[in-house]
Amino acid sequence: MGRINSQINANHPYRKKNRLIKYQHRLINEKTQPQIAYIFVNQAVFIILFMRYLLSVLILSIGYLYPSELSAQNIPFTAPGNRNPIIPGYFADPTVKCFNGTYYIYATTDGNGGGLGPSQVWTSTDFVNWTMQDMNWPTTHNYWAPDVALGNDGKYYLYYCQPTVEIYGASSSTPVGPWTPLFPDGKAVVPNYLVPKVITLDGQTFRDDDGKYYMTWGTWGIYPGYGCGVGLLNPDMKSFAKTAQIPNTLAKDFFEGSFLFKRKGIYYLLYSSGFCEDETYRVQYAMSKTGPMDGFQFGKDNPILATSADGTIHGPGHNSVLQIGNDYYIIYHRHNNPHSGGGYNRQVCADKLVFDADGNIEKVIPTHSGIGYLGKNTIPYPNLAYQKKVTASSYYDAYNPEFAVDDNNGTLWKPKDNSAVPAWIEVDLGKLTTVKSILTQFEYATWYYQYHIEYSADGKQWQMFADKSANRWHGSPAVDVGNVKARFIKLTITGTEQPGLYKAIWNIKVFSEGNVAVMPSNIHHAPKAEQYVQKGLLIDLNTEALQPGEIINSWKNKGVLGGEFKADGKAPFTDFVAGKKAVVFTGQQSLRSAFNVPLSLAGNNSYTICFWAYAAEAKDDNPILSWANSNEQLSAATFGYGRNRDFGAAHHNGFADLQYSRNLPLAGKWHQVAITFDGTFEKVFVDGQINNQENKMLFVKLAEQFSLGKTQGSPAAFSGAIASLQVYDVPLSDTAIQRLYNHVKQEPVSVYLDAKKLPYGKLENWKNEGSAGGVFKAVNGNPVVADASGRISVCLSGKESLVLDKALALTGDHSLVISQFTAKVPKNEAMVTLTSSNAHNSFGLNNTPTALTGQWHYIIKTFKGDTVKLYIDGQLQSTTYTRQTASGSDSLYIGSSRKSIPGFSGSVTSFSVYQYALQESEIKTFTSNWQTKLHSPVDTALYYKQQPKAISPSLASMEAGNQTQQSNLQYMYTRLINGVPVSQSDWQDSPYYLDEGLLADHRYEYTFKIKDNWGNVTGGSPIGTITTSTAQFNTYADEFNTKQDFLLAGTSGSIWDERIGKGDKQSATVIVAANGSLKLESQGTSWDGNAPYGPFIYKNVKGNFIAEVEVSDVSGLAENKVAGNNDAGLMVRADNQLGTNKEQLLQNGIFPAWNVGNLLTNFEDGNRRQTNNQSAWKYNRYLQIQRQGNWFYIRTSKDNSHWVDLPGSPVFRPDLENKTLQVGLYQCTYGPGQAYGSFKNFRLIQVKQK
Repeated sequence: MGRINSQINANHPYRKKNRLIKYQHRLINEKTQPQIAYIFVNQAVFIILFMRYLLSVLILSIGYLYPSELSAQNIPFTAPGNRNPIIPGYFADPTVKCFNGTYYIYATTDGNGGGLGPSQVWTSTDFVNWTMQDMNWPTTHNYWAPDVALGNDGKYYLYYCQPTVEIYGASSSTPVGPWTPLFPDGKAVVPNYLVPKVITLDGQTFRDDDGKYYMTWGTWGIYPGYGCGVGLLNPDMKSFAKTAQIPNTLAKDFFEGSFLFKRKGIYYLLYSSGFCEDETYRVQYAMSKTGPMDGFQFGKDNPILATSADGTIHGPGHNSVLQIGNDYYIIYHRHNNPHSGGGYNRQVCADKLVFDADGNIEKVIPTHSGIGYLGKNTIPYPNLAYQKKVTASSYYDAYNPEFAVDDNNGTLWKPKDNSAVPAWIEVDLGKLTTVKSILTQFEYATWYYQYHIEYSADGKQWQMFADKSANRWHGSPAVDVGNVKARFIKLTITGTEQPGLYKAIWNIKVFSEGNVAVMPSNIHHAPKAEQYVQKGLLIDLNTEALQPGEIINSWKNKGVLGGEFKADGKAPFTDFVAGKKAVVFTGQQSLRSAFNVPLSLAGNNSYTICFWAYAAEAKDDNPILSWANSNEQLSAATFGYGRNRDFGAAHHNGFADLQYSRNLPLAGKWHQVAITFDGTFEKVFVDGQINNQENKMLFVKLAEQFSLGKTQGSPAAFSGAIASLQVYDVPLSDTAIQRLYNHVKQEPVSVYLDAKKLPYGKLENWKNEGSAGGVFKAVNGNPVVADASGRISVCLSGKESLVLDKALALTGDHSLVISQFTAKVPKNEAMVTLTSSNAHNSFGLNNTPTALTGQWHYIIKTFKGDTVKLYIDGQLQSTTYTRQTASGSDSLYIGSSRKSIPGFSGSVTSFSVYQYALQESEIKTFTSNWQTKLHSPVDTALYYKQQPKAISPSLASMEAGNQTQQSNLQYMYTRLINGVPVSQSDWQDSPYYLDEGLLADHRYEYTFKIKDNWGNVTGGSPIGTITTSTAQFNTYADEFNTKQDFLLAGTSGSIWDERIGKGDKQSATVIVAANGSLKLESQGTSWDGNAPYGPFIYKNVKGNFIAEVEVSDVSGLAENKVAGNNDAGLMVRADNQLGTNKEQLLQNGIFPAWNVGNLLTNFEDGNRRQTNNQSAWKYNRYLQIQRQGNWFYIRTSKDNSHWVDLPGSPVFRPDLENKTLQVGLYQCTYGPGQAYGSFKNFRLIQVKQK
């Protein structure tokens, strides 16, 4: 079946080709299908990520490719008349049955993002001419690996599976339904683990010679002790008389897709091994002469079916077997040609099975020619279009128009683009002839296409043969009838059910005689498709009209959609960053479009997104723009600037995610990024050059608006700067992307300094954010960064200077802009100096008595030709003229360049050099903006929302007031002892502060201050005082020095109240404390709502608390070798009944697999959200959970002193209000492997209640 790999794993919703499942910093809602983004865990399964890793390692050393002489590839896959694939379209996991002379193919509906149905069946009486029709059941989201059996009672029984790893059943009086579920309550026929150590999936029935029915099933049977399930069905066909396991020691490499049949007294179990997504997928078999439930031995000549040497028969597997007389045929799926991305565009093929004299199955010779007719040809008339001359509106790459007339279900005509513009193909029949019927096989049989067919005698004058431009019927083939004389037939496809679907066809067939196929009516009806057209440049955002420091509550869109982006909560701001004016996001801000996302970006539609981005530090998940809000596979559209090895560039949920190449340094440098998608290939360009590309199909489900700066529906947010962003609903060409990169204007600001970015204290270097780059270095002493009259400033005493460490040419027009403060009457001091300036500092800027003391001033000096103008606070102060010119290689100083010239004594908050002379209108605007920013960050006196208090002998918490939802305020806390400052925090966005490293039984004082986005800063808040006296705490500690087997003896005599691991729905192999360590060990356990639950030792706690522990060891740590999905750490849990999936818990865990490292799990009544820090084996081993009311802080530490919140912390859980919680240590494996976690120095601290 295969999709278990990508969808049903409890811990990893999907894989990326053979790069494995994405388990990276994602949020996923268990009630829905997998999303991108964050790790999500659907009970549906627990199939383990490690399984994929282990299997991939094995596959690297085993190449299951047939030699070319065995693959019969003398006939290429493009040869006209090929009979493989046997049906047109993407279908997988085929079961073929023959009932009453009619062949039926029951198969997974593939190529739609995850086997999403609808349920359908193909019928034929000759095995060549097939018709598809809907079935009424199932109507579930997924429809995987169906099978139908004709019971001894004359009823037909349909079985299929879902990613919940269960098999369901229904019955009917016909092979095509209508179907009635076997259990009215929808209960599964085969629940997961009905047979121990057999994961349920891919059920297939077998009728023995005595009339008894058996079923085989299973997936991921590669683990030690695992294998394939088999059961003897009772006559009711929904329960079992007995069950057993066929172990993988006999059915070697058993993975999925079992099929049982009997020949000449020998039972054959065929099954698939390897990855269904790639070339390793193959068919193997085992034989038994004993019976269908035991006695199996691994077959000779395995694998019997595998990828061909030329790769055109690629990943064959998940087969059924059809017996016609003494002949046996293997019906299997393989990947389409050319191979689509992800491996989920599979097609059904058939070849002959051959046995040797001893009954061994010989290697199958896979062909493109197929097996042909197995019955009388139902259309024994010539196809007038076969291999005739064709022309088309266009074609994409190698998808030639000739493929539409080659009677080959493995070749496709596809137009050049997937736009809303109609596509057409014209067939020249060669002569005027009668045309009575036209059969069209569109690419997707389960979606409708809108089209019309015209005919002509001369290719010039056209008449309508069939007008289906309003069609909403789906199926295959589409049949249109008439009775005309024509030489030319023209098919024009005007629309598709799915947005962005290519208007492609497998075959068009034209007949002049005979009966036509019946078009079955639809059971599944789709809504009318909305109409849309591509408009080109939809969004165009740039910073030309924005001023540095400006809060961006609204960002005007200059694209065709118009409108604007508005702040969604906190607003970003404009600043100069590394030479570009940009809009800055700190992970706290986002913007949302005031206009809706157009339909031209839905589904598989094409697009281009282009942006200039900068990030000081590389983040794993760093989303910039999103226009979808869906958890389903391939349905998301988030584009970012992150290092995640799967979805760093584009996040679509699943194998279609796209990353930047690993050697790209994202941090500390501006890059132009362009991501294009043409409906087939998604490409990433960096700085005009191709960086990565992948083949894929998307099913984007639109959000209402665009989100800029965050992923919709998740906490992931952008940290960095954006200088420009464009979105097109067309794919730009490679050369167009290169032109965009080459035609970027340089910012006309060569120097830009802003003191608000500097740390307090002596200043050594001040980075120039202007286009000239470089840094200003301190000379003749160090200026000091300090608060001056309510602003963070660089303070000079008149002796110190700062000089740019690179030459700056100011020979043309330019302007100097500075914001300054002086406390005393200024003399003729040099504020800005060029080394070529004369004694009067003609090319620099002096502080003059014109500027009043005791207040901030905004001074601008412009140089235009020989005219020099000086402005103070927007008012023209003087106009002078000079015939001198500055040097072309000046050194630029803040302060004096010469000891003979007095330096500036005062404070500077900002300084800029513009490479042109500012106009008076600009000067007025700049000054006005500057003046509006001169105010206190807050309007009220500072106060504590939460007074400082000790929450443990080493930790204190507090929270500043004076906060608003929209403000971009930052907070700095100072710790004092007896009024003397001893430490200071960094500026932080959160008003909540945790002070660490305190000493027990000490007294501390705290004050805080606030700054805003413009560098305005408050004074200190009132002092708050705490004591860390140990007498005020209840501390429960266990250093695990006392040997105790908690699993056998329970928790009596310890600090613990109870343990989970022994009893109903729970399991553990070890819960033992000894020698300073607690070891928790288990096998096949979970903490996702599924039994059995892993070990958990806990204390019942009510009220606020802090719990800490060191995870001293986990399985595989010594070798840095992943041991399955081992998960161990701290847990907080409500006392709920086990196994109800109504868990209310929070976990701070260690999960080394998939580079996760430290993992936060937030599980609430079926919704399981997880975030992580991508630290892998470099995880922080000290874990902490703090409860403060309904807020839970999930933190980690490298040194047990400095604590850092995990992504997603704090977590708000009002459902746990006033509840007594189980707080303690847990472990589980999320899979059949055995693993452990070891812990040291647990402690739980609560403030005593007064």
